[in-house]
Amino acid sequence: MNTVKAPAFFISHGSPMMAVEKSKTSLFLQQLGLSLTRPKAIVVFSAHFDNARDIVISGGQSPNTIHDFYGFPDELYDIEYNAPGSPALADKIAVLFTQQGLNPVVDRERGWDHGVWIPLRLMYPDADIPVVAISINSGLGAKVNYQYGQILAPLREQGVMIIGSGGISHNLREVFSSAPSVNRVARVKTFTTWVKDKLAAADIKALINYQNEAPDVFFNHPTQEHFIPLFAALGSSDFTFAKQIHTDIEYEILAMDAYQFS
Repeated sequence: MNTVKAPAFFISHGSPMMAVEKSKTSLFLQQLGLSLTRPKAIVVFSAHFDNARDIVISGGQSPNTIHDFYGFPDELYDIEYNAPGSPALADKIAVLFTQQGLNPVVDRERGWDHGVWIPLRLMYPDADIPVVAISINSGLGAKVNYQYGQILAPLREQGVMIIGSGGISHNLREVFSSAPSVNRVARVKTFTTWVKDKLAAADIKALINYQNEAPDVFFNHPTQEHFIPLFAALGSSDFTFAKQIHTDIEYEILAMDAYQFS
């Protein structure tokens, strides 16, 4: 029997409070997990695993839960997501990168940052699917991270789901500004609509050049680490299918869009 090709997603993981508060996005992620064929493993490119040098791959058997945020309620720091790692898959991924002339590092101690465990805890609360986290490199830009995804595309034929976990918009300074920009809602809408349209048109050239072409890009992403995971997930697909599967806005301008690539 042939293995069903696993999907690839870009998910906006939002505030850590999504782990303890019900929202449209938390309910969406719960339903998404229930609707999918169970993958053999999950690979996550997280905005909170941004490495400026090497490609780092989590390779431990029992990674810990990283509470990489500050100033939130105590209950968030008590949450543990004990999904197993997969040393064998991590080593396989390292070989795929090495075959392309890259120099990956397998980190046997790396745990699950909140870009990994918050969406996965909602999708798969039993924490019984092996996970491997792979670093992004926001400094190298969209094209390189897209190529990372391309290198891992064969894993989807083996039942491995690939997720880019970030945010379709991520201007936290503006979210919490005491003097908000009067046109900020419109600026987020303009940018997210551009992304949706370019994905629907399979315009990979424009998307990779988004910093020069997208409207209000630096308002929506003053830094790029939350947008870059989209390209890793996109690269792992053949880009014949890009569907927006969720949209919502939190804190007035934090867009929570999610996309499926197949």
